[in-house]
Amino acid sequence: MDNTRDAGFQPAKPARLPRRIGLFAAAAFGAMACCSAGPATAAISDDEVRVGLLADMSSIYANISGHGSETAARMAIEDAGGQVAGRPIRLVVADHGNDVVQAVETARRWLDDDGVDVIADVVASPAALAVQELNRSRGAVVFYNGVMTSDLTGSACAPTGIHWMYDGYAFTTAIGRELTQRGARSWYFVTVDNAFGQNVQADLTAVIAANGGHVIGATRHTLGQEQLFAQLRQAAQSGADVIALVNAGDDMIRAVRQSYDLLSVSKGQTALAAVATTLNDVHLMKPQLAQGLKLAHAFYWNRDAEARAWSERFRARTGAMPNDMQAGVYSALTHYFKAVAASGSDKGTTVVAKMRELPIRDPIVRNASLREDGRMVHDTYLMEVKKPAEITVPWDYLRILRTIPAEKAFKPLAEGGCPLVKH
Repeated sequence: MDNTRDAGFQPAKPARLPRRIGLFAAAAFGAMACCSAGPATAAISDDEVRVGLLADMSSIYANISGHGSETAARMAIEDAGGQVAGRPIRLVVADHGNDVVQAVETARRWLDDDGVDVIADVVASPAALAVQELNRSRGAVVFYNGVMTSDLTGSACAPTGIHWMYDGYAFTTAIGRELTQRGARSWYFVTVDNAFGQNVQADLTAVIAANGGHVIGATRHTLGQEQLFAQLRQAAQSGADVIALVNAGDDMIRAVRQSYDLLSVSKGQTALAAVATTLNDVHLMKPQLAQGLKLAHAFYWNRDAEARAWSERFRARTGAMPNDMQAGVYSALTHYFKAVAASGSDKGTTVVAKMRELPIRDPIVRNASLREDGRMVHDTYLMEVKKPAEITVPWDYLRILRTIPAEKAFKPLAEGGCPLVKH
């Protein structure tokens, strides 16, 4: 089933003779701002830059990806002036519904038939790993914003696969190292039984052990499981200092809500930590049920004036503040457009090389750079959900407990296991 819709913009562009027949109609919008300049002989395939947003619009991650990611992509295109290197930008959007087969089929059609130059979002680790393998021989730029598995820049790294925002290792470092060093020595895992859960649990276990803590037990649940109280009660009865939720989306929200019925959690005797959360999640689970929850984010809307200003623009369109995954779509595409403009090409390897040369600076990320293994490293934040009485501004649910610098948050390049990295 073709689940793609053309989300492009319709003001006129110069006429051209298309080289591919696909879903793309004539062009995008008006005059160029920051990214229109480029070499006169720009090597832009099909005379337009085609952006594919592959998101979850209808399944378990729709709330944290979905239409918010589409809004962020549109904002990036608009802020680029609607064109780059003198060529219009075309956006198409597809819902993969958290289905790996659907994600791969859509990506294959985009890359083989429709001439998509860059794919963004690809939320969820299983879908991301599958798309990474598909694209390995095709060479388009693919940004992964809502993906926790560090394998994307480890054993499964690819020349044009870019892991931009979420990262299991960075988040488990922020949570595991910082909480263990603060005295939380014993941990118990409640983990979703898939590639993401297994990968992140292994990373978090290593971080805890390296900082003098220990894991005293773990239990798993299936993706989308409605009742998690039995697993949570088992974790609480273990006497662990921290119950770590290694799940995401609706699974994580249910786990936090159901854990509040555990007296040790609701009374603050046992810390609750979640490795994969977004601001939207906290909004849905309600601060009164999530207060004290420890989490890690790559971006927070109220971090500084620049982040607030961009986030208010996003909120005016969506009615909600952006999460770090959605903000990451904007950041990734903004840097991509700058690299296309600077190189005069949309060829994947050329653009990625230029992306590594250019400084990464936008309202979203701080202290950022793009490594040889495809990992964009940036500052990461250990955060805590505020008590309801402490929330005086709408959507300002979190406080930053500590900023972990990029160079200390991410797995060292030499330890990642990426075959592309020269030692």
